Amino acid sequence: MAQLGNTPVTLDVFKTKYSADSIEWCPTDGHQTLLVCGTYQLKSSEKAAAERLGCLYLFKAEEEKLKLLDTVDCPAILDQKWCYATTVPTLAVAFASGFVTLFQVKASAYSTELVKVEEIEIWKDAMALSLDWSNRVNQSPRVKIAVSSSNGEIALVEGIKCTNQWKAHDFEAWITAFNYWNENILWSGGDDCTLKGWDARILPSPVFTSRKHSTGVCSLHCHPFKEHLMISGSYDEHVLLWDTRRMKAPLADTHVGGGVWRLKWSPHKDDRLLAAAMHNGFHIIDSSSGNTGSLEVISSYMDHDSLAYGCDWCHCDSSKLLASCSFYDNSMRLWQIA
Repeated sequence: MAQLGNTPVTLDVFKTKYSADSIEWCPTDGHQTLLVCGTYQLKSSEKAAAERLGCLYLFKAEEEKLKLLDTVDCPAILDQKWCYATTVPTLAVAFASGFVTLFQVKASAYSTELVKVEEIEIWKDAMALSLDWSNRVNQSPRVKIAVSSSNGEIALVEGIKCTNQWKAHDFEAWITAFNYWNENILWSGGDDCTLKGWDARILPSPVFTSRKHSTGVCSLHCHPFKEHLMISGSYDEHVLLWDTRRMKAPLADTHVGGGVWRLKWSPHKDDRLLAAAMHNGFHIIDSSSGNTGSLEVISSYMDHDSLAYGCDWCHCDSSKLLASCSFYDNSMRLWQIA
């Protein structure tokens, strides 16, 4: 349970044009008060085929308020991630159109905006559902992007080319993530209730398959400061902590309620974890208690009125700022922890 006196405080609220599902704070030095929010809206009509529409918002957190800098109309957004180790903030966005598009932040004396720099078509008949950059820890010049899709495939992108593509899951591949400590290794989770590990050198056979989750696996994140630790989340409402050297059983199993759509390790070199629990709000979890077999929820943010989807930590040193968004109420919120 959340500790008394540790309740987060809402600082600002922004209403999005479409349903909000993705939040990402910029990690680039000098730009860490920037964040993006992505949205998704299915528009159906009797006269035309259904469209999946989106809007990408660029904000600056300024004096505990959200300042809107730029808005980009686009296809529906399923996921987005900033690249690490770049001097110019670079964002990769996974679109329902099957494209991955790269944007960069361009600033002048008069404006700050997102500019499209590359567009990579991966699937013509499937949605790109999630993505991850390989260079969070090992900042190799040969940076890769892993992308998962609604047809169960995973793709690897280097530069502006798709270099590998394979069938990973029987149904939607909801999530893919790199092992940041070894860019040849990545994981994926699917609606077929499996968590799989892959070695890019020996595709397309997985190096392991786990069925410890009882429903679809929605979220995966490698610990950026502690090698061999990885976290997974599922529609089954459980968060599992793993030692990637021993994947037969998790180190800890914690029930948070609601399906676990996103998990984010703290960027502040500690053991905290942020979870978006869909039907049960957002939670900050202390993973240092993992050796007991369960993790402790130390704080919960319950101010949203709809599905808890997107969430992230501000990367500024010792920052207590976080942001989150929820789906059907088109709501994005800036909040602060004690």
